[in-house]
Amino acid sequence: MKYKLILLIILFISCRNNNVTNENTLKREEIEPNNSLEYSQYIDCNTLISGNIDNYNDIDFYQINPTNGFVMDFSMSVYNLEASISMNIISTNNDTIFSINSEDISNYKGFIELKDILLNDDAYYLKLNADKECKYNLKFIFNDNYMPSNEVEPNNTIYEADIINYPNEMVYGYFIKSYFNLDEYIKPYIKQSELIDVDFYEIKNDTDISTSINIKLEYPKDIDIILFDENYNYLKQAINQLNTSFEPNKKYYIALVCYGDKYITDRYTLHYEFN
Repeated sequence: MKYKLILLIILFISCRNNNVTNENTLKREEIEPNNSLEYSQYIDCNTLISGNIDNYNDIDFYQINPTNGFVMDFSMSVYNLEASISMNIISTNNDTIFSINSEDISNYKGFIELKDILLNDDAYYLKLNADKECKYNLKFIFNDNYMPSNEVEPNNTIYEADIINYPNEMVYGYFIKSYFNLDEYIKPYIKQSELIDVDFYEIKNDTDISTSINIKLEYPKDIDIILFDENYNYLKQAINQLNTSFEPNKKYYIALVCYGDKYITDRYTLHYEFN
């Protein structure tokens, strides 16, 4: 189900104890051993974790299954800038949803922050490893304010497109290095070298008005916008902004394609407006 998200929507009261900060965030230390999915450390509420990667063989796993909200803000601070750290988000089926490697981030300075993360799973795992010893802090903040305008991963294929419900609805997302199989509809229209991410969105003209629209993407670097019709046929493409006619009761699919040897962790904004 499209909006089966990363957790059950139940308020969890047991996080309130004497160790909670003013942000209602529980402070915890990493609990060893946590070097496998079986022994992953359990995260179920707002938490700040201090941990350590001992060497390149050390792997730390955390199981994320919160019960006090279904939207996550996540940040990671690393206290050795010489270390190359890798973070994988893994589903309960052991599939990698996306991967973040500090070497792939052009604006990396020991800090990574992702806002309003929603995933199509009830629970998932966070896997951390690095090429050398380093200390880190992980911060997980959960809330139950569902914002339908946030990107929901995975949305890398036309079948998993997120929906933009109406004109001028601002949709926020990230271009993060993804490892996935491209669907056949988009393969002929993209470069497969230096491909970082593909995000799909669906829009529909529910009115009886024939009009034209302007699709706009706001991001610090150039991103390809590719447009498909409701039958998945290619229509046109442009960079950062695309104009098209929009007939009554027609549906379009928008593909955002990010290229490069490195990416930035800034959020993008996508919307469309009637001309």
